Amino acid sequence: MSDTQRLKSLGNAGRVMGHQADLASRRRREVQRELDAQRQRLADLEGYFTEYTNNLGFAAEGRNRAFALQNYRQFMARIEETIEHQRKVVRDLEEQLSQRSNDAREAHARNESVDRLSQRYRDSIRRRADRAEQQVMDQHGAAKAARGGGTGGMQ
Repeated sequence: MSDTQRLKSLGNAGRVMGHQADLASRRRREVQRELDAQRQRLADLEGYFTEYTNNLGFAAEGRNRAFALQNYRQFMARIEETIEHQRKVVRDLEEQLSQRSNDAREAHARNESVDRLSQRYRDSIRRRADRAEQQVMDQHGAAKAARGGGTGGMQ
């Protein structure tokens, strides 16, 4: 495989790895946005629960106190269930975010690895070209000196 073909292959691999790293980062950001929204929903639910808990005295007043308390307890039980469900949603999203973050880190590391490999290969090609050029210059200088064309500072 020629140097040009190898560089092209490394470039293609770099583009693929770059795309995968971008995609992994985008997925992580999407999960982060969803987690933020679900955390806010949980905070709202917990706020409602606190607010309604503080209004227990209001529900216990009036003629239909027993009926009001029964409805109030049922309502509070539903809110508690909803809060527990929302906490599970948040925990699941936190786990998903952790996994997406790991995926993104790994994808970026692979991308950087391919970039470093490509750079080392380009540097290697450049060094070989520099050595070949120096060798041609040395041969040209030696040939010129052999013909007597070099002054070399000794006369």
